[in-house]
Amino acid sequence: MEPTAFQYPSQQKKNKVVPMLVVGCVLLVAVIISFMIIRQPKKPEEKKEAVVVETKTPSPTSRPMIDKKTVKIQVQNGTGTPGQAGIVVKALEDTGYATENIKTGNAEKYDNLITSITAKDGYDEIVIDIKDSLKSTFEKITVVSPNLDKDSEFDIVIVTGGKIFEEPTPTATSSAAVSPTPKP
Repeated sequence: MEPTAFQYPSQQKKNKVVPMLVVGCVLLVAVIISFMIIRQPKKPEEKKEAVVVETKTPSPTSRPMIDKKTVKIQVQNGTGTPGQAGIVVKALEDTGYATENIKTGNAEKYDNLITSITAKDGYDEIVIDIKDSLKSTFEKITVVSPNLDKDSEFDIVIVTGGKIFEEPTPTATSSAAVSPTPKP
């Protein structure tokens, strides 16, 4: 037996050549187009003028100082301790607040452990001043501001707090020996 050489028909060679030619042409066209895009003359840029942008730092708007003598204050006794609101009024008077603008009363409850200061919006500096003036009188002071309605009668409301007052309970005391008075 003779070895036979296997020959490919010539049609198969043509089938491989044609797709390679198409791919080669597409690549050649892509290279030419990209070269033309890259080499395209650039449009002259317009001269840009230097623009100076001035940035202004906003300055804090200063609120007008509130005169202490015009501030309307309500002091409520929140512990039931007699005279506690009066102590606050005295401290406020010593700090410069007008007595005629300070009203006292009792809080709805007498179980306040912390003194609270509530104010209208815009009274931040006054609240700080009042808190500083009451530090020596009360251990704990909290600011609950601004929570007063702008239509409120008072600008500041202070509710005292601290040790809750308890009425002393009567205890049996030893009475001194009473000597009978002699009858004539």
